[in-house]
Amino acid sequence: MNDIKITWLGNLVIEMEYIIPLTPLLFILAVLSSMFATKSFMEFFGSRGFVGIDIFKTNKPKIPLLGGLSIPLTIVIFSIIGYLTGLIGWKEALVVTLVISILTLVGLLDDFRDVSGLYKPVACLLGGLPIIFLHTYIPHLDFPFGVGFRISIIYIIMIPLGISVAANTVNMLDVINGLVATAGIIVLSVMGIAMYILGVDGNLYPIIIGIAALVGFLYYNKYPAKTFLGNAPALVIGGYIATLAIMYHVEFPTVVAMFPFIHNSFFFLNKIKGFVEHKQLNIKVTELDQMGLIHDARDEKAPITLLRFVVSRDPLSEFDAYLNIVVLFIFSGLLAVISCFLMG
Repeated sequence: MNDIKITWLGNLVIEMEYIIPLTPLLFILAVLSSMFATKSFMEFFGSRGFVGIDIFKTNKPKIPLLGGLSIPLTIVIFSIIGYLTGLIGWKEALVVTLVISILTLVGLLDDFRDVSGLYKPVACLLGGLPIIFLHTYIPHLDFPFGVGFRISIIYIIMIPLGISVAANTVNMLDVINGLVATAGIIVLSVMGIAMYILGVDGNLYPIIIGIAALVGFLYYNKYPAKTFLGNAPALVIGGYIATLAIMYHVEFPTVVAMFPFIHNSFFFLNKIKGFVEHKQLNIKVTELDQMGLIHDARDEKAPITLLRFVVSRDPLSEFDAYLNIVVLFIFSGLLAVISCFLMG
């Protein structure tokens, strides 16, 4: 009988006959669980008046918030199931659970309380501690053309920074229906391809359940959205991507795949000169006309966000703006894959 060997801080041997049918089954169950959880959270918060206004709709509908809590819930549950079924090691499952729990709590406080703009970047640093304490990282950075650096002490410092930056850059792009979930699916898929090209020891199960959680949520968040993501789930998506990139040593291609996220946050922070909540920003970046098209507000004080960038030439509908940004993520994903061959 042929065995498949998965190495992660120790050797775990899983029979091929066992892992092949089990992983697709758990993927399907994770998608269905995420869909069910999203609908439940949507109804729970909607019935209690915890809603937000969909500003890029002419009728300004009120949409239930925090339907995206299904994402951290699904990932944690199926990480535990993955450990119990032998698909991932206990350290992987524990790190994922702890990082997601920390970022969820950080985000929920922001969702339910008015906090300063500096709160999330600082609080999200805590998300890197489980990775450091459980030592699920390799203190070496690899780049294309065989360039690499072993930076043991600096890398430890970079872990919390990486988690915080990734979490907050994803959160800052949650501006139109379905965008963050779709972008997260693309980035996670690219990470899986990168692991294969670079011959990374490990398995794709954490990536698979991450995609499944996002697919289940996207069913209700796609245009026109029936629920919004929320700060806590958005932070989790970014933090989860960064966690897997660190654990599986695919940092460089992940950063390349996340470039649209980085572009959006860099130009926002460069213009605003500080950490400011969108709801506290008294500058109009884009505006909606009576035909339902998004325009650049032409305010020189406004940051050049990614949404403003794609509508700066011609006004676009929300769905067309979504498609334009998704194309940018696909292009970045292709560049990330090319970078893997250059690294190999």
